[in-house]
Amino acid sequence: MLAPNPSKSHSLFDSLTEAVRNWTRSRRMRLSLDECDSSEVARMAREFGLSPRELSRMSRLGPDAADLLLQRMNALHLDPEAIWKSDPATMRDMQRLCSACASKRRCQRDLHGDHNSAWVLYCPNAGTLDALQHGSQARAEGDAMRASGPAIARVA
Repeated sequence: MLAPNPSKSHSLFDSLTEAVRNWTRSRRMRLSLDECDSSEVARMAREFGLSPRELSRMSRLGPDAADLLLQRMNALHLDPEAIWKSDPATMRDMQRLCSACASKRRCQRDLHGDHNSAWVLYCPNAGTLDALQHGSQARAEGDAMRASGPAIARVA
C-alpha cells in the first residue's frame, strides 16, 4: 500500500486554511461596514470613488480580491505604486474590475503557466494595461533619448 503524499496533503491543508482565513477576514470587513450608518458608508464610498452599493459589494469580495491585478502588472513590468500615485482613478477602476472578474481561476492559471498572451482575451483590464504598458515604454524611450543629450547635426 502506498503512503499518502505529505506534500499534497499539506498543500490541501494550506489551501483550506487560507480559504477559511480569507472568509473570516471578508466577513469581519462586511460586519464592520454593516455597523456604519448610511452617511458614513456614503462618505467612505466617496473617498474610494465608489457608490455605496459598489463599496458594499467590494467588501463582500474581501481584501485580496484584486491581488491578481498586482501579479499581472508585475508580469507586465508595470509599477502599481507609481500608477496609484500618478492616476489613482485608473488604479481604482482596475481594482474594481479585477475584484469582480469572473475569470479569476483562468487568470491565476495563466499567470503561473505558459499562457502569457491568453489573458488579453478575457481580462476586463486588458485595454487599460496595454495602454499603461505602451505609455511606460514610450516614457522610457523618451528618457533614454533625453539622457543621451541633444543630437548635433554636422554641416559639411
